[in-house]
Order: sequence, then structure tokens, then C-alpha cells
Amino acid sequence: MIITPILLVGAGVLLCPPLIWNGIIYLPNDYVCFISFTNIRAILWMVFTCYGLPLNYLSVIYIRITLFLRQQSNDIELAIKRRQKRDLIAIQRIFINFGILIITGLPGVVVIIMSLINGVEYPLSHRILWIGVEVSLLILSIQMVFMTPQLKNIVMKRWQQNRVIPIDGSIQMGSIPTAQ
Repeated sequence: MIITPILLVGAGVLLCPPLIWNGIIYLPNDYVCFISFTNIRAILWMVFTCYGLPLNYLSVIYIRITLFLRQQSNDIELAIKRRQKRDLIAIQRIFINFGILIITGLPGVVVIIMSLINGVEYPLSHRILWIGVEVSLLILSIQMVFMTPQLKNIVMKRWQQNRVIPIDGSIQMGSIPTAQ
């Protein structure tokens, strides 16, 4: 309840500088306002706030989790094996998240670079940029559920509760039990 308004205000403050710099223009073909690809300062600011900050926060969170897990062990040999396994899993998750964010951001970056080189914006460039954002949000949301064991257990329990499981001695269609 408390963090949601703080996040909304923080996002508004972080996204205001391109508005102040007149970096946002109306796109008549898409019927939206967005950053002009010719305004390099606004583009760099948006890339930093939309990709740089989340990647930094994500890496800090996983590093903090790894350090916390290292401090928890008591039994030396077993603890070392467990710690190494946990560290490997945390590092794999970091690389998977980075890879997903980088791969889904590549089409937008290519279009931006092409428009800066040519000096002409591709008509579908903003749509290509947004599809990368939407796909990354979808993939990261699904990936978070399946890579976090606690979330996966919650989702699987909810999914299995809604299933109808037949009993072994169920009544066959058309057969009526007779009284003897």
C-alpha cells in the first residue's frame, strides 16, 4: 500500500526530463506522443532509466541474495556444496534475465541506430521498439514464476486445485446400478 505511490511518483520524476527537454513529440501515424529518435539526449536518458536502472537493481538484488546465502552456512563441507549450488543458480538467473532484456531490446536499438545513421525514421520504428518492451515484460513475468520455486509451488497448487480428478470406481455412462 505504501510502496505503490512511492514507485509511481519515482517513475514520474525519472521520466520527466525528456518532457522538460522537449524530447517528446506527437507521432501522427501512431496517434501517440513519444521520444523523437533524433533527440539523442532524451533517447540516452530513456535507455538508462528503462534498461540501465532495472538491470542494476536486478544485479544488486541477486548479489545481495548470494551474499546472504553465503553467511547462512554452519556445516563446512555440506555448506560449501550447497552454497556453490545456490550461487550457480543465482548467477544463471542473472544471466537469463540479462539475456532476455538484451535480446528483446536489440530490435529497438537497431532501429534507433539505423534512424540516426540515415537521418530518417522508419515508419514502424516506434512499434518495433514497443513490441520489444511488451515481449520482455511477458517473458520475464512467466520466467519469474517458473524460476522461483516458491512462486512455482503457489501457481501449481492453484492450478491443481481447479482440476477435476475422476475417482477409480466412477460410474460408467449408461450403466445404472441395480438393487439386489
